[in-house]
Amino acid sequence: MRKNWFNRLLLSYLPVLFVVSLSLLLMTYLTLSEMAKRSAVRANELLSQSIVQKIDDALMSIDEMMIREILGNDKLKSFFHDDRPEDNRYDDYQTVAVLRGMMEENRFIDSVYLYRVTGRMVLTPSTFTGIDDFGDKEFVGRQLTSLTPHRWLGTRLYREQPNGQPVSVISLVKFANLSDKSMMVVNVRTDKISELIRKMSDSNLNFVELVEANGELLASKDAREDATEPTDKLQSGGKPLSSVQSSYTGWTVRSGMYRENIVDWVSSMFYLWISLGFLVIILGIVWLVYVTRRNYKPIRSITDRIEDYAKQKQQSLKREDKADEFKYIETAIEDLLDQSSLLQEENKENLAYRKRHVFLAMLEGGASAQGDKWKGEMNKLGLDGSFGGYFVVLIEMDRYAEFAAQFSRRDQFLLKHVLSKGNQELADSEPVQAWSEWVNPYRLAVVYMLEDCAAATGWEPAPVSEKLRAWVEENLTFTITIGIGTLQKDIEHVPESYRRAADALNYKSSLGTNRLIGSSDLTTMPQGEMFKQLHLIRALCQSFRSGDKEWEKLFHDLHGMVRSQLFSRDDLVSLLSYLIHHLHKEVMELPAELQDIWNKGFHDRLHEIAEQKENVDEIFAEFRGILEEASGQMRDVRENRHHNQLIHHVKKYIGENYANPDLSLAHLSDEFGVNASYLSRLFKEQFGEKFNDYVAQVRVEKAVELLRETEETVNDIAAAVGYTHTLTFIRVFKKLMGNTPGNYRKDMA
Repeated sequence: MRKNWFNRLLLSYLPVLFVVSLSLLLMTYLTLSEMAKRSAVRANELLSQSIVQKIDDALMSIDEMMIREILGNDKLKSFFHDDRPEDNRYDDYQTVAVLRGMMEENRFIDSVYLYRVTGRMVLTPSTFTGIDDFGDKEFVGRQLTSLTPHRWLGTRLYREQPNGQPVSVISLVKFANLSDKSMMVVNVRTDKISELIRKMSDSNLNFVELVEANGELLASKDAREDATEPTDKLQSGGKPLSSVQSSYTGWTVRSGMYRENIVDWVSSMFYLWISLGFLVIILGIVWLVYVTRRNYKPIRSITDRIEDYAKQKQQSLKREDKADEFKYIETAIEDLLDQSSLLQEENKENLAYRKRHVFLAMLEGGASAQGDKWKGEMNKLGLDGSFGGYFVVLIEMDRYAEFAAQFSRRDQFLLKHVLSKGNQELADSEPVQAWSEWVNPYRLAVVYMLEDCAAATGWEPAPVSEKLRAWVEENLTFTITIGIGTLQKDIEHVPESYRRAADALNYKSSLGTNRLIGSSDLTTMPQGEMFKQLHLIRALCQSFRSGDKEWEKLFHDLHGMVRSQLFSRDDLVSLLSYLIHHLHKEVMELPAELQDIWNKGFHDRLHEIAEQKENVDEIFAEFRGILEEASGQMRDVRENRHHNQLIHHVKKYIGENYANPDLSLAHLSDEFGVNASYLSRLFKEQFGEKFNDYVAQVRVEKAVELLRETEETVNDIAAAVGYTHTLTFIRVFKKLMGNTPGNYRKDMA
């Protein structure tokens, strides 16, 4: 093996690193093991305390029940009376019912019986017999002569019948009559205690035992449920870690590990191993000092060569600190590092521009056109280009014109940066990768690239986008509307998801701002059709020109129709432009003084609102205010004229008598006593249109209502609106509405 400097360093430091690391690992393991051991001791103490408390609670409840029944139950008292009849079966049955009730009330009681000294009789829930025929007579005899206080007695074998199957139990004796020591005995099977211990300690790593004060084993977690032998024949499970004594029974609960193993042996010599570990670390430090001094020589050689080279090239590489060779080397390559830093900054800027270029190309379909070249570009950017699915989401800032006017360019950049970072932080908590770029000044495009697990679970961007929208609304000074594209399986189809997201945002003027818009939202409202609003716009403009208050109702109807349909931003702007154009055209038919009012900013203000406002309700509210202001000024001018009252009477008369086929200027001249030519001129000045055109417009509007609301024929409708000749009616209707009455009715169906 060639012993170059790298190998020398490696062979010098690697062994000591390996040994020291192993020592540290061993010390860490021993420390953790010791901590775990102490935790295990504490856990065993807590477990033992809990078990002691549980057993005490169970036994104390039995103790209290016995006292309560002996002192308060008349049926039990009657059994122990000396003067009761010898054969009283009914009372005995009632006493048996009490005993059975005690067993049912407490599941730990295995058996209970009463012993009456008078007559030497024993009563159990199943038998009534003399003491000589009772299987537990020896125990009863010992208790009659015992002088110890009443307490729970350790494990023993209990037989109810002399030839019966023995059961391992613990017993509690209470004297019901101190004068003759008649007693009540309650037996609890030890396997019930063992079962309780098992339920409270289900681990297979430790043992739990209940022992008497003399060390005899009463119950254990490992005792068999069907055991009939006394539990003192059980052997201890292992080394106890904790021992808790009951103040009630005097019994002790011990718990610990089953048996010692090699880990316990190692742990027992904890301080010895720690000392050895520290010794190994100290030896390692000594070795490192020695090896470092030996490996210092190449560094010295490098500094000498740099110094010689600087003298030869006459470069100003001065050693400020001759004892610091690395500082000298750093000074020697300082220019190289500066140049490298400049190159890195330039590379970052170029990378940012290139990343944006790749992002826009992906949205425009560049991934499918470039193939393998595209994958190479993605790998350079840290993306492998293979994911389980792709979502494109467009985040658009609402009322961007107001935002740009309110903040400086620096503040705008800062707020946009906050928005993009907020979106990135939300995406980092999801099983996706998010790539976002600003595609224009007010729109942030985000491509969510789904991991396979996210694609399999049907991950959707809507919850994350809703969190972002709510966060922006709460914390920033503007709101956003988010368009959500559709899921695409391949990167080549990302442009389709981008197109769907852009289409969704294109309808935010109808659906509203500060919300999420997906493809499903575009089906909630009917698609808007401009031609259906054109006749309403014409009627509105004509009513506005004539100064009739009816224009306000028509404007409200137009707002309702537009609001109930789905219009894209372009279609809405086109509809509003048509409305503005038609209003301007109608106003230009009015006298010059009324035209001057309109041209003093009202026309331009309407165009400005149509271009800047984003919401249908906002646009129509602004439009209404401007039109009301213009209409009010025009109305003031009209009312100042002396013939204003006459013209309005004429207009009202036409509206009431439009169905009269003889309605003409001559007819009105006779009706109002005014010269027909003078009346025609006044009509033109007031309403900006000829008398005949106005009458035709009124009649066609009424005809439209009849075509919509009735099933009458075209001939009947023509006669109803004042036309005696149907062909004349059809010609006038087509001229004003752009279609024949019959076709108009079909289109409205």
